[in-house]
Amino acid sequence: MPLERELKFSVLDAYVPSLSEVRAALAPIPFEVEAQGVQELHDRYFDDDAGSLRGAGLALRRRRLGGKSWAGLKATGSFDGALHERDELEVPMAGEGDHAGWPDAIVERLAGLVDVGALEPRVELDTTRALFRVLRGDEAIADLGFDAVAARAPGAERSAFFDEVEIEARGGATRADLEQIAEAVDGLVTLTPNPVNKLERAAALLLLATW
Repeated sequence: MPLERELKFSVLDAYVPSLSEVRAALAPIPFEVEAQGVQELHDRYFDDDAGSLRGAGLALRRRRLGGKSWAGLKATGSFDGALHERDELEVPMAGEGDHAGWPDAIVERLAGLVDVGALEPRVELDTTRALFRVLRGDEAIADLGFDAVAARAPGAERSAFFDEVEIEARGGATRADLEQIAEAVDGLVTLTPNPVNKLERAAALLLLATW
C-alpha cells in the first residue's frame, strides 16, 4: 500500500487563518500557497464485534466527499512526535450506503483477517476542513488542513468535538519541508503535536463521554 506521511497537531479552537495570513507566514521559507476551499468529509469506520481490524492494527472507512465515495484501509503505522507514517489503500466505491459491497482490492487485503459480511459501522466522523495547498515553485509539496471534527457512535444523537491541523506530504516532500510549514503555521495558531489519529482520538472521547 502507498505510504501516507503527515504531521498531526491538536489545536484549542477552530480558528482558521485567511489565505493572506497563511501566505505571509510561509513567504520567508519561501513557499507558495493556494486555497482549495472548504471540504465536508463524512467518514464511517467499520469493524466486526470482536474488533478484528483494530486488533490487526488496521482501520477501514468509507468516506463521502463531494458526491463521491471511497473505501480506505489504513495501517496503524508509526509516529515520531507529530509525524505519522502509515500504509494507506484508497479505492473508489461503486455503491452507496453502509452495506454497499467493498471494492475487490479492499476485500483481497482483508482476506483471512475478517469476515467482510460481519463488518458494521462503529464510529462516525464528520469533518469540516479548510484546505490549503503548499507549493515550492510549481511543485505541490503538502496539503495543509484545518479540521473541525464531530465524532459519534452510529445512531447516537450527541457528538464529541475536537479541532486539528494536518500537514500531509505530497510528491517528494521531506519531513524537513513539513516541519518548516508547521513552524510557520505555529505563528498563526498554537500547534500541539498529536500522537494519535482521528479515529483513536474519537474513540477515546466517546468512551469518556456521558451519553
